[in-house]
Amino acid sequence: MEEKDRYDVVVVGAGPLGLASAFHLAHELPELSVLVVDARSSPGEGSMGASNSMVRDLFSSPENRLLARSSIRFYRSLMDEQEELRTPVPLLDLFGYLWLLPESERGAFHELLGRQTDPLDARALEPGELRSCPGIELAPSRWYEDDRAPPPEPITGGVFARFCGAVAPELLARFYFEEARRQGVDFLFGACVQRLSFEGREEILLHERTRTPFAFQEHVKGRLRVARVDLGDGRSVRTERVVVAAGAWAEKLLYPFGFATACAPRAQSLFSLSGAAVDELLDWEPPLDPIDTAGGKPRMPFLVLPTGATLKPVFRQRQIWAAQVDTVTHPVGTLEDPARDGRLDFDMRRLGEREAFATDLAPAITPYLPSFGSSRVRLERSWGGYYCMSPDGLPVLTVERYGVVFVGGDSGSGIMKADALGRLVAARLAGRTHGRLASGDSFLLDKLSLASREVEPERLVL
Repeated sequence: MEEKDRYDVVVVGAGPLGLASAFHLAHELPELSVLVVDARSSPGEGSMGASNSMVRDLFSSPENRLLARSSIRFYRSLMDEQEELRTPVPLLDLFGYLWLLPESERGAFHELLGRQTDPLDARALEPGELRSCPGIELAPSRWYEDDRAPPPEPITGGVFARFCGAVAPELLARFYFEEARRQGVDFLFGACVQRLSFEGREEILLHERTRTPFAFQEHVKGRLRVARVDLGDGRSVRTERVVVAAGAWAEKLLYPFGFATACAPRAQSLFSLSGAAVDELLDWEPPLDPIDTAGGKPRMPFLVLPTGATLKPVFRQRQIWAAQVDTVTHPVGTLEDPARDGRLDFDMRRLGEREAFATDLAPAITPYLPSFGSSRVRLERSWGGYYCMSPDGLPVLTVERYGVVFVGGDSGSGIMKADALGRLVAARLAGRTHGRLASGDSFLLDKLSLASREVEPERLVL
């Protein structure tokens, strides 16, 4: 990077939201100088690289459907335009999602499928269509050995959604990074943002001891604006506008700045599995019609069990990645505190609690797939990242305050909504009230703000 000490906009975070924001800022406001700062050594190395990297358009919230669907369509258009995003690994592989449903949940899904105003590319399945799934137990008799609780609910149907599948996160990160850099965006890696500061603006009066502004200045129009982004190694970058897209670590930067996000980070673990039972599932040819096939044949979809456990097929590696949204055992917050330490020692292996597969996840899988509790499945490795959870399961895009915009709270779906949110960030900094999505839809920015929030809460958080 060319050594510069001032930029019009500094984007904090080179994950999916930061990269997409920088890319669209360069398109929307090419006259601005933009710097992206990240504590890792290359783009997408935080929770983006530790995620399941799945995309879907089946949401209960119409706002989530629009954001996700628009982003998925954009990724698909990139594949159509660039051969290197199609082979040997596709940027986007739409092999589908399959929810296995107990009777208590079928009604809500059928209501979604029946909406005429926003039709979904999905269909309901009867139990007979699910029995070909290798090893499936539709009516389990118990949770685990010697457990006296009532058994899990039987599976009485399913929903298969077609416009869903997996993204290759390294390809997506590389596209946004290379295109943004080609358009003049600068990147600074290995640099941890420790603090956003008012210091450096001569018109601001500061308490000498705390270096914080006097309270009355908040009411002087235009006076309180960020002046500098301070890095953990003692360097700083002058700016008057900051986009904080730092995922789980955003609150550590913004709370000392008096900036509420209403979002909370929580660690989530992933487990890669192999073995004979895994191979049987990967070789399954279900009675489904996915968008992307293998030689014209359907493949195992992304499975969502009634317990919330998920199974992702990773065909090239002959593995299944297992996960479950955990709102009980992991406390809210991050192990790392860049605002305090001036560095980000993020280690996805440390967050992957290997023993948790046997104690927490396997009991959620084995009632329906008993072979996953046997020697026919091997646990290969575990790792973890963070979900930045919002209260209603939709992203947050704040109104600019002190020259700072926060985008986050994607609740584990940052990759699938990244392009849409990047466009909205660029529209926000351009001073517009609406953003134009890749789908052509217009989106009211204040819908995702905290002060004027107007969204339908999401019921299908994975």
